[in-house]
Amino acid sequence: MSPERKKIDELAERAGGYFSLPSEDSMAYTELLFDICQQFGIRYYTATKKERYFVEEVTRVTWAKQQEEKSGIPQNIRPAFSA
Repeated sequence: MSPERKKIDELAERAGGYFSLPSEDSMAYTELLFDICQQFGIRYYTATKKERYFVEEVTRVTWAKQQEEKSGIPQNIRPAFSA
């Protein structure tokens, strides 16, 4: 192993592993999250814990419904804040 490669491996180990690009689904989910934040007038990084929980839950349910429509496979979608 070259000294350069060893140095890169050591740096990666200290950082907790190698960086990998996010998947297409991960990027789409994040985009949906920020779209929902905008819809409700919430700035995610300055939101309260309650606001973050709300937009994260709306995003989770919306994503699940979109995946259900896309795949045609029914999913058990139950919002955490439903009765």
